[in-house]
Amino acid sequence: MTAGLLRLSAIAAALFASAGAVFAQTAMESLGVSGEALQGVAVTGGGWSQWRNTDEALLFIGDVVTTLILTAAIVHHPVRRRLALSVAALRLPRLFFLYALTGMTVGFLVLQHGYIIGFVVFGIGALLRFRSNLDDPEDTVEMILVTVLGLCVGLDLPIMAILVGVVAWMVIWLTARKTPCEIALKADDRASLDESLARVSEALKERGWEIAATHHSHRKSSAEVIFLAAGAVTEPDIENVLDEALTGRPATWKVSF
Repeated sequence: MTAGLLRLSAIAAALFASAGAVFAQTAMESLGVSGEALQGVAVTGGGWSQWRNTDEALLFIGDVVTTLILTAAIVHHPVRRRLALSVAALRLPRLFFLYALTGMTVGFLVLQHGYIIGFVVFGIGALLRFRSNLDDPEDTVEMILVTVLGLCVGLDLPIMAILVGVVAWMVIWLTARKTPCEIALKADDRASLDESLARVSEALKERGWEIAATHHSHRKSSAEVIFLAAGAVTEPDIENVLDEALTGRPATWKVSF
């Protein structure tokens, strides 16, 4: 019985593999690319000798600078700056910059080293989409980025990998110097809430933390304070600040990142 099931499973796997190959070939032919043409596609690398290819390095650096400038223009668009701030909104700049850098890198590789790389990237993207369980968008974009870095190394493009890695490291470092946090305050009445907010604001400013927005509830004695803490802070760190600032006050709070 077991041997029969194994034989049936092997036959089914072979059929699925054959169907997948036929589907892939049909998809490529629909794009005007035949199997013989794919065999003739060359993916040019260069290895460590790319250091001598100054023209390509300068072109890549120019593309990086242009991408970062255009992304910064979107991130700091006046319309976006007028939107209601939230912790999620304060985390978006890193995602914008890293996704833009990843897209630029893939386009550069396709243009300079063979369009077959594009199909490889899409295949890897499908694998990440269906085989990964990452809920944090920052973890997702960083995983995609390191996948592109590994792809560069595997394609014998270590210099491209180093340049992309350095730029990505700088982007992550610059965007992670401040940690977005939110404090949800509740009090018995409006007067108590206003006094608690004043104490919390003063305590945050004393530590050099930047208050990005304060949202008041029109119906309840509650408010949310969204701020940027310098460096990496933990929930206990903020709890200690609140304990000190709100000692003796009839207020409750909740910290979230």
